[in-house]
Amino acid sequence: MLVVIFGTTGELIKLAPVLRRLEQDGDRMLLVSTNQQVEQIPTMLRDFGIVTPVLMLTNGCHGRDLEKLTDVPLWLASMLRRAPRVLRRVSRAAEAAATRPLVLVHGDTMTTVLGAMIGRLLRLPVAHVEAGLRSGDWRNPFPEELDRLITSKFATLHYAPGAWAAENLRRARASGAIIDTTANTVRDALALVPEASESLDLPGEPFGLVSIHRFELLGDAARLEQVIAAVHRASRTQPILFIDHPVTAAAIEAAGLDRYFDAQLRRVPRQRYFQFVGLLKAARYLVTDSGGSQEECTALGIPCLVHRLATERQDGLDGGPVVLSRMRIEVLEQFLADPEQHRRALGADRRSPSDVIIEDLRRRGFSAPAGSIPDPGGAGLAASRASALRA
Repeated sequence: MLVVIFGTTGELIKLAPVLRRLEQDGDRMLLVSTNQQVEQIPTMLRDFGIVTPVLMLTNGCHGRDLEKLTDVPLWLASMLRRAPRVLRRVSRAAEAAATRPLVLVHGDTMTTVLGAMIGRLLRLPVAHVEAGLRSGDWRNPFPEELDRLITSKFATLHYAPGAWAAENLRRARASGAIIDTTANTVRDALALVPEASESLDLPGEPFGLVSIHRFELLGDAARLEQVIAAVHRASRTQPILFIDHPVTAAAIEAAGLDRYFDAQLRRVPRQRYFQFVGLLKAARYLVTDSGGSQEECTALGIPCLVHRLATERQDGLDGGPVVLSRMRIEVLEQFLADPEQHRRALGADRRSPSDVIIEDLRRRGFSAPAGSIPDPGGAGLAASRASALRA
């Protein structure tokens, strides 16, 4: 039985193809959300067609997504208050399972670490999807690099999205099994997005797309203005759509940068994932600080500038469509002057990384399709899961 713990849209996007196939095959799962992004998680579950009930551990921060650092203590306090009851319910569900229980986490968030800790507290094995990504500098990206390092100490199964990530784990002498899934599961997630998923009123000519939301940029008003000013200059020759993440909008208002936006540099609301992918496919290029978008642009062959000091991902950097600016404004300006030179043809499809994960879980006895094994504890499991969902 799989206890799958997530709390952000980034985690859910990359877990979705795994969860969808497990649901279709009738595998038993207990889905648990810490609700770091409580406003977006329910909608994303519906968009991906995931119907397994989810145990919601918190209500985010007063019913909204965590948007600033001061939200974190309130969210953590809520998690700690409910921790004993949640541990009991997860433990009972695991005891009633017909297959070996395992906690599955993803990525590099606070939820990743908390989920891995829950697994260890319950003395359950922990599997980490998207393991082994490293920048080599614990300060950048922060806290993601630390989250991955900590999680690797708890995990007993490491699902690495490629040979480079797997080798990082081997060099660090990670305990347990290291499985190379050959690619990131985001590639499978993109395949689940319907073709007709764009809903905005788009410019009638080629356009660029900007999506920034990380605190390391938003927390530095001077750097943020440099970026927006450079994007504004580029928009004089070609329209640009600027995704208005709530945290980004707040930083723009606080820094008094609204004056840079007009009909050519147009702010548009934050998009649901399917709509964002449609928008990305229609765009000429993307400027972002998101590691997930770096992976998506690599899979789609779309020119992408990642405006960060460092990235733990290698996707698209070695002859691919991705440029890492290292926060140098001149690199951003050069990219905006000729993004098309970075466009790349799509590579041939490889084996599904989600399939690699599922087949490995089944081989180890942590998962099984419905009807493939006897289930003497089935009634007990159903009652236990119903109890857990009332936590």
